[in-house]
Amino acid sequence: MYAKGLTPDQITYNTIIKCFCKAQDFEKAFQLHNEMLMHNLEPTPVTYNLLINGLCVYGDLEDADRLLVSLDDGNINLTKFAYTTLIKAHCAKGDVYRAVGLFLQMVGKGFEISIRDYSAYFFCMMLSDGISSDQELCEVMLNVFDQGGDFDSAAELLAKMIKFGFHPD
Repeated sequence: MYAKGLTPDQITYNTIIKCFCKAQDFEKAFQLHNEMLMHNLEPTPVTYNLLINGLCVYGDLEDADRLLVSLDDGNINLTKFAYTTLIKAHCAKGDVYRAVGLFLQMVGKGFEISIRDYSAYFFCMMLSDGISSDQELCEVMLNVFDQGGDFDSAAELLAKMIKFGFHPD
């Protein structure tokens, strides 16, 4: 782009990085990230969200974890989305202990935790061995979603309750 006299901004880079992630070409996605740095263009939290999400969805969860750790060590400000993406990926993989660790790390960083975040955390705990769920707690959470008007979360929770053998009153 620079050779043709074009000066891309962060949005342009993020758009192309997202495309490379969807194409599962992480080498090129990270080359663009490095190019941003070489041209003194600071990657945004969106840039890192795209890379982490791409690695979780299309690539390697271990690489996504390493990226999060390196960004954390470099004092890069991340959004809650980066953490919740990794938490969901670890839950889906069955790595509950890593998911719980990330959740606690997210809480420790002072992110505002929503009822939806707690719901995801709770169901991740349900998936682990030795941690049983409680139908009454599920029903309380279902009522909270309902009273708050968050019907999408209520429907999602209801589906999970049924999947795990609960039958709400």
